[in-house]
Order: sequence, then C-alpha cells, then structure tokens
Amino acid sequence: MREFQGRNQEQNLNYTDLQDKGLKNMDMLTEPESALKIQAFDVSDKVMKQVYQKAMPKKVKIGKTHFRPRITVPIMILLFVVGASVTGYAASQYLEFRNSKGDVVLNTAKTPTETNASKTYTSTYARWNEEVRDRLKPGEYAAYYVKDDSMNQNNLSNPALFAYKPAELSSFNSLQDEIKRTEAPLFSNPTHLPDGYQFEFGYVYPSAAYPGMMDKKEYRALTDKLMQQAKAAPEGENLFIQKLSWDKSDSSFARYARGNDYVNITVTKYTPEVTKTTIMQNEQDSAEQLTIKGTKAYYIRASEASKPLEAGKNRLGWLDEKRHLHYNISDNQDSPLSKEDLVKIAEDLLNGSSQ
Repeated sequence: MREFQGRNQEQNLNYTDLQDKGLKNMDMLTEPESALKIQAFDVSDKVMKQVYQKAMPKKVKIGKTHFRPRITVPIMILLFVVGASVTGYAASQYLEFRNSKGDVVLNTAKTPTETNASKTYTSTYARWNEEVRDRLKPGEYAAYYVKDDSMNQNNLSNPALFAYKPAELSSFNSLQDEIKRTEAPLFSNPTHLPDGYQFEFGYVYPSAAYPGMMDKKEYRALTDKLMQQAKAAPEGENLFIQKLSWDKSDSSFARYARGNDYVNITVTKYTPEVTKTTIMQNEQDSAEQLTIKGTKAYYIRASEASKPLEAGKNRLGWLDEKRHLHYNISDNQDSPLSKEDLVKIAEDLLNGSSQ
C-alpha cells in the first residue's frame, strides 16, 4: 500500500491515497471549502490499481476531517471524490473519455509521487491491518481502532478503520451464487481465456458499513466504543476490534491462473452521483483508447524501462454507465499476455453484460 499526497491545482486540495497488498479500505476526507468526501476501497488480491471517481457536490455542511484508509487484499483502490477534480497532467500523454454531452467521464493521469512520510504511514497502517485480518476468519468483516499516535494524528476525524478477510471460492458457480446472494456485480465466465488459464478463485467484497462515516451516528457510536475500550485497556494492549455483520457487496473479483501467471477481473459498483473516474498510471506507461463491442475502453501497458504499478503489466477497463459499474482486467507484472489477450476477455464480459 502506498500513500500519496498531492495538490489540486484548482482548489488547493490536499488528498491522500493509500496502496498496499491487502484488503478493501474505507475512509473519508473532507475540506470545508469544497465539501469533499473520499472513500477508499482495495478490492482484489495481488494486483493494485488506483481509481479516482468524482461526484457532484452535495449541499451538506461538513466539518473538516482527515483522510484515513484501511488495508485489504492488494488489487484495486477506488476513491469516490465529491466536489473535487484531479488535474495537472499533459493531455497528450493521457486519455479522456467524454459522454454525449461532452463531459469527461473517465480519464487517466499520472500517479502521485510517494513521500517518506507516506511510506512510514503506509508501513504502519499495513502492519496493523494485517494483524486484524490475521484474527479474522474468511468472510469476516470488522471495525478496529489502534492505539498508535503515529497513525491517529493523521486520522483525527475517522479513527475507526475497517478490515475484511475474503472468503475465497474455488469454483465459478460458487462465486456466482455468492454474487447473487450479496447483490454484488454479476459477470459472465470468460470463454476465450489464454491457453492454459483456468478459474483459480474469486470472492465478493462487503459494501461500506457506514457510508458517509462521521455523518452517521452509528459510526460515531462505534468509534466512541472502541476508543473507550482503548482508554481503559492496560499498557501494551493497542488493538481493539469489533466484528460487523454484512450481507451486501459492491465488488466482485475473479482470478484465472496458469502456474505463476494470472489474470484478475474486478467489477465494482459506483453510485449514480459519480460523474468522473480517473485511472492512475506511471508517467512512462503507454495508454491507448480502444473500442470493444461498441464500448470505449482504456488500455494501459507498463513501460519496460520502469517498475510497473502493482496492477501488473497490462490493464484494460471501461465504465458501464447504465449499470453504474467499473470493469477492470489486469495481469501480473511478469505476465506473458498481450493486449489482444485482454481484449478477448473483455469481449466475453461485454457479450455477457448485454444479455
């Protein structure tokens, strides 16, 4: 997981983005002048991608808070940003997708540079989140609080974090049953996989337990309970966990593998208020716009001369604006696959979604 600190050129917005190898993360950041809310989600396994999603501002009075993430299985982070935009990149190097009204609904942008401070925070956060997941059984979702000043000084507004330990399902039929049970995004099993690649496992990820975070009295009550436990605990006891019940999911994940190589498919819901999605890429990566089955898609290939993002060597994705879904296909960093291999998988998914 990495934490990034950047500045929005239009609004002087400070924002933090966390990456790591673990679980889905949910936190909030607000700025009084722009009424921002950010939720971070890490929704996969060993592939990390960054996505920023912009929504229309809401007429809500919000106090100032700090952004705080959680960790889960490394794969994808989704940031839903209310009232902010991510700008300041060279349009000639990146992509823009516009709707029929001419509004940018999806683009790519340079990944912010991580700092020493972000590395330190990320390392601390990853360690605690991993410890929480180690205490959970597969399929369990929990809130937790850490008595750690190095973390909490950056998370004054939403100190209670969340962790999920995925219940990995070893058959696609079992995954489909779980998707239907939890109302997760449904997708078809690709039939044009690269030679030798087979379904390895899949899982769903819980919907945010407390959308809006500090706006919810339930979240504030949960936070107070965990902090009171921490205050009353003896010296040396620093981690406080409360398991949460859940029955709805907003993300579906499947991995297809051949030996050490794999392809990940992630489908994630986004709210109708989201108006813009930004995909992060390294400056040296190549980005290309494709049209697949009449759908505009982005394709990003990591540069051979630079270390690729955790998302792997190839990434291909698109938005289903009618169903409010974001599809992403990615592979491992040493993958032997080509753009054409991912396009065939995308064609299968698009054929399935049109039925």
